[in-house]
Amino acid sequence: MSLFKWEMKQMFRTKAFWFVGGAILFLMLIFHCEEFLDGGVSGFELFISLCNDFSSLSMFFVGIFAGLHVTGSLEERRMQAAVMAGNSRGKVLMAKYTSFITAITMFFAASAVIPAAFGFVKFGTVCEDGTFLRSVVARALLFLLAEIASSTICFIIAMICKKPGITVIVNLVTLLTINIALQYIAIREWGMDVLKYIPHGQKAIIMSDMSNKNSVLALTVCTAFIALIFVGSYVKFRKAELK
Repeated sequence: MSLFKWEMKQMFRTKAFWFVGGAILFLMLIFHCEEFLDGGVSGFELFISLCNDFSSLSMFFVGIFAGLHVTGSLEERRMQAAVMAGNSRGKVLMAKYTSFITAITMFFAASAVIPAAFGFVKFGTVCEDGTFLRSVVARALLFLLAEIASSTICFIIAMICKKPGITVIVNLVTLLTINIALQYIAIREWGMDVLKYIPHGQKAIIMSDMSNKNSVLALTVCTAFIALIFVGSYVKFRKAELK
C-alpha cells in the first residue's frame, strides 16, 4: 500500500476528519437553509455566498484539523515510524501534506460545491460576470487553490508545535491575526497591490476578479506558496528525532 493510500485510510478512521467535515457542512447548511427553502437569490449569488462562508469557517476549523491530523501524528510518532520502516522523510511528509490538502478539498466539495450544485438546479445557472465555465467552474477551482494555499500555513505550524492543543491555539491566533491584518491592508490605497500577492488576499479578489491576468497571478502565487510551505515543513521534519 502506498504511503498516500495509507495516510488516507488512517485519516478516514480518525474522529478529527469526520468532526471537522461534519461541523463545516452542518454550519453551512444552517447558514443557507433559508435561501434554499425560500429562494430570493440566484444560483450564482448562492455559490458566491457559500464560498465566502466556507472561507470564514475554514479559518477556525482547518486550524483544529491541522492540530489533530498533523501534530497528533507526530506526537504519536506515526510519521517517525514510517521513516524508520524504510521510507524517505520526503515521501512520508508528502503523503501527509497531500492528505491534508485532500481533506480540505473534500470539505469544500461537501459543504460548498454540492450545495451550490443544488442551488444552480433550483435557481438557474445564469451568471453575472461571464460564462458558467469561467464564472463558476474556473472560479471554484482557483478559490479552492487559494483556500488550500492559505490553509497550508496551519500545516507548517502543526509541524513546528509539539502538542495538538498548542497547535490549535497557535493556528487560531495566527489566522485571526492574518485576517485582521488583511482588513487593515484592504482599506489602504496600496492595499490591492499587496493582497493580490497573498493567497489569503486572493481568496477575496477571486470572488470579484476572474480576468485572465488575475487568474494567472492567483494560480502562480498560490502554487508557489504551497510549494514554499512544503519546503519549510520538510526542513523541520528532516531535523525531527526518530527514536
